[in-house]
Amino acid sequence: MSTTPNKRPNQGGAATLGKVLGAALSTLLAACTGNIGSGAGVGAGSGPSSGPPAGLGTGGSSTNGAAGSAPGVGGSAPAGSCMSLGSASNFHRLNAKQYQETVNQLLFTQQALLQDLPADSSLYGFDNNADTSLTAATTQKYLDVAESAVKAALASADARAKLVPCSLTTNAATCVKTVLTGWLPLAFRRPVTPQEVDKYAGYTSLCSSSGEAGLSCALQAALLSPSFLFRSELLSIPEAAACTEAAPLVSTAQGVLSQYALASRLSYFLWNGPPDAELYSLAASSTLNDPQVLGAEVDRMLGADANAGHKVGFIHDYPAQWLPLTALASVQPSPSVFPAFDEPLRQAMADESLAFFAEVVSGNHSALDLIKADYTFANERLAKHYGLPGVTGTELRKVDTTGALRGGIPTQATFLTATSSTENTSLVLRAKWVLKNLLCVELPPPPPKALIDSVPIPDPGLGLTNRESLERRTAGEPCHSCHLNINPIGFGLETFDGIGASRTTDKGKPIDSSGELIGGLKFGNTSELLTLLRNDDRFPACMTTKLLTYALGRGMVANCDQSEIDALTAAFKADDLKLRNHVVRIVQSNLFRSARARAEVVQ
Repeated sequence: MSTTPNKRPNQGGAATLGKVLGAALSTLLAACTGNIGSGAGVGAGSGPSSGPPAGLGTGGSSTNGAAGSAPGVGGSAPAGSCMSLGSASNFHRLNAKQYQETVNQLLFTQQALLQDLPADSSLYGFDNNADTSLTAATTQKYLDVAESAVKAALASADARAKLVPCSLTTNAATCVKTVLTGWLPLAFRRPVTPQEVDKYAGYTSLCSSSGEAGLSCALQAALLSPSFLFRSELLSIPEAAACTEAAPLVSTAQGVLSQYALASRLSYFLWNGPPDAELYSLAASSTLNDPQVLGAEVDRMLGADANAGHKVGFIHDYPAQWLPLTALASVQPSPSVFPAFDEPLRQAMADESLAFFAEVVSGNHSALDLIKADYTFANERLAKHYGLPGVTGTELRKVDTTGALRGGIPTQATFLTATSSTENTSLVLRAKWVLKNLLCVELPPPPPKALIDSVPIPDPGLGLTNRESLERRTAGEPCHSCHLNINPIGFGLETFDGIGASRTTDKGKPIDSSGELIGGLKFGNTSELLTLLRNDDRFPACMTTKLLTYALGRGMVANCDQSEIDALTAAFKADDLKLRNHVVRIVQSNLFRSARARAEVVQ
C-alpha cells in the first residue's frame, strides 16, 4: 500500500500542517490498523453540554464499545493485532457522499466537498464498496479537504459557536480538550478513551502555539484518522467472521457486531451519514441489537421528517445507483432525431424515478410495482411527453395511469433514454439492464470485437426495423445463444422510442413487440412482457440480493450468505413483496447484525 512519505517535521512554526498530519497518517497505516474498532467501551459521557449524546463520551474498557488506537504522538497497537488495511475484510472506507455528509454534521456546515474528494469506484453495482487502500494521491486529497473544511467551519460564526463552546484565548489548552472530549466520540462514532483525547490535544503544541491553530490541527488530525475515515467492523475474535468453502460461517455471539458498529452500519445504510443521538443512546444501553428495536429504528429513519434532513440517504441514493440515472445525466439525444428532448424533460425524468421509488418504499407497496404499476409521478412537461392528460404545472405529482402503459421502471423515460443511443433505441442495452438489475442474470462477456465485427451488418438501405436488423445479425453464432435471453426483452420494449415516448411504428412499419422468453413463455405486447417479469420467481431473490449488497457494502458470498438470502426471499414473497417491510427484515437479519468476511461472490 502506498501512502504519503513518512517524514516527521520539526515541531517549530515552520513545520507544515500537511507534513505533520501526513506523517501521522502514514505511520499509522503503514504500521498497523488491526486494532481499530476494539478497546474502549461505553463510558459515562464526560463531554460538555454541547458534546456527545449520553453514553457516547470517554470511558474505559467494555465489550459493548468499539474504540481504537488514535493516530497521536507515540500511538501504537497491541502486539499481535496488526493486519494490512488493504486486505482487511471488515473495514469500509467512507465514500465521497458519506464523507461530505459526516464532515458537515460534525462541523455544522453545508460545504460542497465531493469534487475535491477521491473518486469512488463501483463494485457489485454500488459505490459504497470503496477500496480500503490509500495511495499517496488519495491521502493528499484527504489532507487538503480536512484542512479546508475545518478552516471554513472555524471561520463561520454560526458553526464556530456550536463547535467551540469555550474561549481559545484565555485558556487554550483546556478549551481544546473540552472541544475534543465532546467531539471525538462523534467523529469516531463510538466512545473514546481519555488517552485518545490527550493524544489529539497533543497536536496543538505540535502544530502551533496558538489555540485557534492548534484546535484546527487537532480536528484535521481526527478527520485523517482511520477511526474516522473507516467504519470498522472488527470482532474481538476475528476468526468469528471467517468463512471458507470448507467451513461456512455460522452466526454466533462472537460474530455479532458491537452496538456502535451496528449503529454506524444502520445509519450509513439508511442515511449515508453518521448515527444520531437516538442511535447512540440505544447503542449505549446495549439494546440496539434487539430485532424489535431495529425495526422501530428503520421506521423512524425512513420517516418523512428524518429523510428530509438526509438528502443522500437510501431513499435517494439506492435508486440513483440502481437505476441508470448517471447515464441519464450525461446522455445527449440527437436534436435532429429527438427535438422534444431538453433539460427540463431530463430533470423531470430523473425526478419521476426517484419519486416513484420513494413512494414504493414509504407506502410499503409491493416491489412488483417497480416492474409494472398503475401509477407514476409526472409534471406537465413529462405528462405531455407520455401522453397523460390532466397534469398541469411544474410540480411533480402522483398520477393514476390505469389503462396507460406507464408505471414501473421499464416504462419510465429515465431507463428508456439512458439505455438508448443518441439516435435510436438499443434493444440490447435495455434487455441487459432488465436481466442484470431485475433478475440478476449475469450474461457472459461478448465475443472478441474482431469476431463481432465479422458478423455482417444489414444494409441500412433495406429499411429494416430495429427488431429485424437485430434478428438477422444474431441469427447465428457467436451471438445466437446469448441473444436468446436478450432479444425477446428488447423486442418487448420497442414500443418506446429513444427518449421514452410511445410509438407505434419503426422505419414506417408497425412495431412488433411480441416475443418468447427462454422456457417457452410467450407475450404479445409490452404489457404482457411486464406481467411475465412480475411473475418471474427470480425477481424477489434478485431484489433481496441487491438490497443486501447495498446495505452491507459488499458482494454476497455463496457458501456463507445464500441460505439467509433464500430465507429472506421466502419471507419477502410470503409478505406480498412489501418493500418497506423487507428493508426492516434485512436490518433485523443475522446477515445485517453480524460481521462477514469477503470471499467468493455469488454476483
